[in-house]
Amino acid sequence: MKNTLRIITLMAVLQAGTVFAAGGGEGGGISLAGWIFIGFLAVIFAMQLIPSLFMFGSMMRAVFGKNQQDTAINNGKVNNP
Repeated sequence: MKNTLRIITLMAVLQAGTVFAAGGGEGGGISLAGWIFIGFLAVIFAMQLIPSLFMFGSMMRAVFGKNQQDTAINNGKVNNP
């Protein structure tokens, strides 16, 4: 069993060494179509971000702001004799 494990480990190490030594893995960079696609994704992300910031601000105002219903009730009591 130990001998089999050693052989498998040696085969994996030798195969990985061959892969790392191989050339031709260099890419030519991102083409124009790739940059256009990335820009399109950035525009979609920005268009989703703007309304979400408005919703987040409204949520924070509702959670930490003054309660509108209590204000209306208190104003009604103060204004009525």
